Amino acid sequence: MSPRLLRAVGWAAVLVLLTVVVFVMVLIPAKDAVLPTRIKYGLVFDAGSTHTSLYTYQWRANKENGTGIVSQVEACSVSGPGISSYADDPAGAGASLKPCLDRAMKIIPAEQQRETPTYLGATAGMRLLREENSSKAEQVLVEVSKAIGEYPVDFRGARILTGSEEGSFGWITVNYLLETLVKFSFAEKWEHPQDIEVLGALDLGGASTQITFQPGVPVEDRNTSVFFRLYGTNYSLYSHSYLCYGQSQALKMLLAALHQASLSTQIKHPCYPQGYQENITVAELYDSPCVHAPSSASPGPVLTVTGTGDPAACATAIRSLFNFTCRAQGPCGFNGVYQPPVRGQFFAFSGFYHSLHFLNLTGGRSLSLVNATIMQICNSSWKQVQELFPMASRTQLRDTCTASSYILTLLLKGYKFNITTWPSIHFIQQVANVDVGWTLGYMLNLTNMIPSEPPTAVTELPRSIWIAATLLLAIMLILIFCLLTAMCCHRNSLGYEQL
Repeated sequence: MSPRLLRAVGWAAVLVLLTVVVFVMVLIPAKDAVLPTRIKYGLVFDAGSTHTSLYTYQWRANKENGTGIVSQVEACSVSGPGISSYADDPAGAGASLKPCLDRAMKIIPAEQQRETPTYLGATAGMRLLREENSSKAEQVLVEVSKAIGEYPVDFRGARILTGSEEGSFGWITVNYLLETLVKFSFAEKWEHPQDIEVLGALDLGGASTQITFQPGVPVEDRNTSVFFRLYGTNYSLYSHSYLCYGQSQALKMLLAALHQASLSTQIKHPCYPQGYQENITVAELYDSPCVHAPSSASPGPVLTVTGTGDPAACATAIRSLFNFTCRAQGPCGFNGVYQPPVRGQFFAFSGFYHSLHFLNLTGGRSLSLVNATIMQICNSSWKQVQELFPMASRTQLRDTCTASSYILTLLLKGYKFNITTWPSIHFIQQVANVDVGWTLGYMLNLTNMIPSEPPTAVTELPRSIWIAATLLLAIMLILIFCLLTAMCCHRNSLGYEQL
């Protein structure tokens, strides 16, 4: 073989070898490539006493220390009242949920809908209905379950939450959103924050109120002790829910107490603005288990309620709804319920936020300013209140003094905050565009029961990889062809020379 041919063969061999090396380098990493982690979805209905909302959440399938990193996609407000209001029309409760479910189905990819865990949690409104008529409460749950079951989701059931669960899940939401449970570090990984105190949660609904925090002492009452394990860390909390002390029911209890004190159809209401007047029936006033009608009361008579705008009398009437006497064995909140001293920073949401935000009192205002503002609004006449807030509804204007005075009494006298600890209360509605409430905490806790998925290995190579591999193979085949052609030509030339 001539030197020239040897050189050609050598270069061809080198090119073939390089082609094989590049081919291996491209295909081996591609074979081991990992697809992006799949997004999973979850739906939670918050069936409250006054309204229902559907929250759509999402998280990546690979979880962080056993708990999903969950974010809110959408909050859909269900038209109409809370499901407890459908006691005499349970099918209507189910029908009311469908428009929001239709919206959720447009968000969740069709191929993932059947594996989307879906829950309905009912709170104090349904707890009250269960006390009043357990069969009606059960029928409402049956009908809402039937309606949700018509959709292609993994429905896990509808149930009534305990007050402790409602408070605890609200606590999880607050601490998750404010990154005291888990935080994405500069090292681009999720870590449990070190040396950061967890936050307390204060929730005020329509029919109940909850307080949850990590006390500085062991919880002495088992009924108020709650344990959680989240992101690999254990949490021992104090939590208690007061049924009937939500804003709507408390204001109803107040009006009932004023009626019973007057013993007539004329009720003077010191928390309503002077000049305000309305008529209600006895049946409307005593339509809740939180208020007990006197035996002499007939449901038919119409009661005339007249506002007197008396802040001092209003405060006295509100305080009469509570029993602030503590038993000898330990500290308490109110009505004899054990509560260790409040400790740390607290975030107050739901009714706490909405009522005080209406008066512009949620931006870190001092206690003296809050007192002065509430005093001013409670001293205002009906005409003045309407002029101050021309866009507000009649009901909101009527209840502004009552609700804000009630909140102040609940926080200071009931939960035992004072002028020193008042600055530790932060009134919020959202954090990072996520609603603060119990539903996100519920979803987070339940992700502990949803199996995580390892990153999925690629079973088919991407199209670009196949194109590159095909080109390399084509080049290699051309080179081999050229080599074989050169060898054939060389042999033919040798044969010709021998002739």
